[in-house]
Amino acid sequence: MSLLDPTLTLGAVELTVASLDRSLDYYTRAIGLQVHDLQGDSATVGVPGQELAVLRERPGAGLPPESSPGLSHFAPQLPTPADLARFVAHYTARHSEYQLVDHTLAHSCYVVDPDGHTVELTCARPRDEWRWQGDQPAVVAEPLQLGDFAGEAGADEPFTGLPRGTGMGHVQLKVTDAALKASEPFYADLLGFDVQGRLGTMFLALGVVDHQALLVLTNRFSPDGGDPAPDDTAHLLGVDLLLPTAQDLRALADRLDGDGYPHELSADTLAVRDPSGNLLRFKVNAA
Repeated sequence: MSLLDPTLTLGAVELTVASLDRSLDYYTRAIGLQVHDLQGDSATVGVPGQELAVLRERPGAGLPPESSPGLSHFAPQLPTPADLARFVAHYTARHSEYQLVDHTLAHSCYVVDPDGHTVELTCARPRDEWRWQGDQPAVVAEPLQLGDFAGEAGADEPFTGLPRGTGMGHVQLKVTDAALKASEPFYADLLGFDVQGRLGTMFLALGVVDHQALLVLTNRFSPDGGDPAPDDTAHLLGVDLLLPTAQDLRALADRLDGDGYPHELSADTLAVRDPSGNLLRFKVNAA
């Protein structure tokens, strides 16, 4: 049984970008998100009722070292296959760089923003299409073609942006410990996530009861350690995770206290860094 409330969901990722204007143009025109808030050098983008990314401008920010911990990608999950098909038609008509992938659990279109942040636009597939390794879904990544999306009912309708109902499907984090020997105990035993899939000692999928993976960890970029991304690069600042009540935050804080693991608790947020330095912010869901 999961130690975390099964209604836990993901909120926004917080990213630094080199040019806020450039990023807003990309996320609104290319991805189809809306601007929720714009203040100075920061903006929040998402769909109605759901924030997906907070963008913080760092003028001239470059790419971080590939070996640094941080974001591998974040994955907005669209409500229906037709929604994903319309996005694919829109994006591929205007951009030549993308990757279409069948994960059996989901179909996905991977794109890269102007700062090198990867976004996986995805949609869940019926459970009877999944492949399994024992009692866990298999980790699969096979290529798809544009024609595989064209046959979805409603795929030929105009794309008008990502629809209401799009949520954060999962976030994949880069970690830096060999064989995930520090990451797995932290996420599974201490935080309380359930292991929902793995690929050897390279990938670990984590979720809560009866939920597809929310976080995916990978050490393939830096299995033997890596330095944090410098401040003047485009990198991940943090990931928000939403719990239903303040009591859930307190229970998580008690587990961290009992282990002596450093964290900060305020009235509605618990901030903690994983063993690789990735910042997780557990918050009370205001929805």
